[in-house]
Amino acid sequence: MERIAVTCLGSGAALGRDRMWSSLLLDGRILFSLPPTVVPQLYRLGKDPTTIDHIFISHCHADHFFGLPFFLLLYHYVYERADPLYIIGPGGIKEATARLCDLAWPELRKCGIVPQVPILFVEIEEEGCFQAGDIAFQAVRLEHFGLETYGYRFAYKGREIVFTGDTGECPQLHRLIDGAGLVVLEFTHPDDTEDAGHLNVSTVSRLTERLREQGATVLATHLSGEPQSIEGLIICHDGETYLV
Repeated sequence: MERIAVTCLGSGAALGRDRMWSSLLLDGRILFSLPPTVVPQLYRLGKDPTTIDHIFISHCHADHFFGLPFFLLLYHYVYERADPLYIIGPGGIKEATARLCDLAWPELRKCGIVPQVPILFVEIEEEGCFQAGDIAFQAVRLEHFGLETYGYRFAYKGREIVFTGDTGECPQLHRLIDGAGLVVLEFTHPDDTEDAGHLNVSTVSRLTERLREQGATVLATHLSGEPQSIEGLIICHDGETYLV
């Protein structure tokens, strides 16, 4: 089975300390979350931003998509390309991106300066199966404080890949991850704190055990503290690349 390079651009939750905000890059081309720290992290790690062709946004919290104005600014002034850039996210992501960019750089649109790349938005209005270029994926509605939030699953290099984004434990989460080969799992609480939109150490331990029994590789990100070691769980660290 061909291995996948997963580079951790950041592994922290919104209020985490000593970690950049969570964002993972698969094989240099598939990005999970786009916080404001992504562009400098790409350069620091020697990654080419123009090889990224799919960006998966689980929900519209700042630590997950406020990096879009910075990323798109690269295509205003530094790069251009003919191949599409797919931005996948909940309904309204296109409008939210436009508003963010106008707030960040209000002079650009007024001057008719636009990104030199075709941007194709795939907006998820409800659960289902979708296509973004060469990637066919499933979107599953998850529980995150009542916000429109989706986890994603797609086939890649012979495995079923899952990105949960932020979520509390719910039946949909179990449906999303069951039988997957590689799961990027949120792990916000390193203790037994419970809330309606995140996972804690007890839940992550239980999910990891179940997934490992099924032969899956499990990576944890979106950390608010330093969690204890869990057998079979890869705790992501900023700047590290994992061949899985």
